[in-house]
Formats: sequence, C-alpha cells, structure tokens
Amino acid sequence: MAGSPAPTPDTPGAAPFMSCSECRAPMRAQYFVVNERPVCTKCRSTYAQRIARTDGQGALLRVGIQGALVALAGIIVLTAVSIVWPPARIFLLIPIGYLLGKRMMKALDGYSARRYQYLAVGLTYASFLIGFAIPAAIEEKSSRERLAVNRAKMQGTMATQTDALRDELSNLTAPAAPAEDAEPSTNDEASADEARAAAPAAEAHDDDTGPGLGLALGMLLFLPVIALLQFGLTFSAAGLMSLGYALYQAWNQTDGQGLRLTLSGPYRVGQGPIPAR
Repeated sequence: MAGSPAPTPDTPGAAPFMSCSECRAPMRAQYFVVNERPVCTKCRSTYAQRIARTDGQGALLRVGIQGALVALAGIIVLTAVSIVWPPARIFLLIPIGYLLGKRMMKALDGYSARRYQYLAVGLTYASFLIGFAIPAAIEEKSSRERLAVNRAKMQGTMATQTDALRDELSNLTAPAAPAEDAEPSTNDEASADEARAAAPAAEAHDDDTGPGLGLALGMLLFLPVIALLQFGLTFSAAGLMSLGYALYQAWNQTDGQGLRLTLSGPYRVGQGPIPAR
C-alpha cells in the first residue's frame, strides 16, 4: 500500500532476524552457535581459529615448543648464575614459571585447557631440575680433576721412597723356591671347590643390591630439592617457597578458567537451538 511504512523486525510479517552476540551485526539468513550464543560468519571464523590453536592437530606440540624455549632460556640463566653465586638461583625460579606460563597462554590465544597447565608446571620443574643438575655435574667433574692432579703429584714425590721400601721388603720376605714335584694338597682342593660354589651365590646377591628404577627416578627428581639444604634451613625454606610459587605461576598463567568452546552450525535464522526475534 502506497505511503505505508516499511516493515521492521519488530512489526508483524517482518522476516526473522538475530543479532550477533559479538559484533551485534544483524543475521537474517544463517547463524552459528558458540556456547549457546549466536554469532555471525565473521565472528565464527575467529572462534574457529581459537579452537584450532588449542584443540587442533599439532596444537600441543606447538605450544609445548613455545614453553620449552622459555624453559631452555631459564636453564641457561640458572646455570650461569649458579656458577657465579649458587644461592641466587632460587630468586630466578618465579620469573621462569611466570614467563613460561605467559608465553604458552599467548600461543594459545588466551584459550587454554587443563593439559596445558600440567605441561607448564612440568616444564617449569624440568627447568629447575636441569638448571640445578648442570652446575652440580660441572662441580663434580672439577673436583675429580683436582683430586686426580693431587694424586699424581703425591705419587710423583713418593715414587722413589716407595720403590726403595718395596725392594727391601721383597728381599726380607722372599719365599723359598717350591719343589718341582709338589702336588696340591687336599685342603687346597677343598678350599677351591668351596670358593667356586660360593661365587654364584655372591653374584646373585650383588644383583639384588641397589635401588630399583622407581626409587632411583624419585631420588633424581627430588635431588635438587634436597640439595637446597646445603645452604641452611632458612635459605632452603625460602628456596622451597620460591619453587612452589614458581609452579603456581606456571599453573595460574595457563588457567583457562574452565572455558570450553563449542562451535556448531550453520543454522537458518528462525530454526535451530536459538529462536529468532
């Protein structure tokens, strides 16, 4: 009818429409649903990319590499500082956990999951473990080299005296030459048989000694924590609190607040799970 107003979405007979929950753009043909919220095609692409970056193929490896690079940098810094001043390394643990979690969350585009929190905590502790183990191994190697040099010096200075004493003792305690026709006694044969019989038992006993694989692994994991005690109770307590807070930061920075994105569609406007206006 001429002069009548054009129909609006709120007037009877108007085509159904929906508004995008993100950009508020009107949707009259189709829509998508993200966690029970309608979104347009443009906003749907953004959410699809976020889901792929977290749950897509190779996402865990990609994010793990990002975190591992930060952990590697932390190991290098921990090693360098430990060589110069070992007690200072405990103050570096918190920044490592914080930066590692932050880097992983950025790689996830702010949308994390529980497995990434476990990964961040594991990488932070691995940085702590390796960063403490490398300086300890370097110090152990240096100690062995110093011990070998000292032994060589002692052997060199006492070689003449040792040789002289050995010659004198050999002359005093030289045994008489054994008879050519002497045969081994019965007692000697019995002793040899007993020694052969006891050898397998001793070998079996030696095989059973030593910690098992699980205990050795546990000792390896907790050895740096125990090594903190060398700096005293107060300092070791500060080190344990620093380690705990570093692990907390790695966990907290990758916390996705339980958000789980689900994307479905497309649906025709007026149909599907969300009614049109």
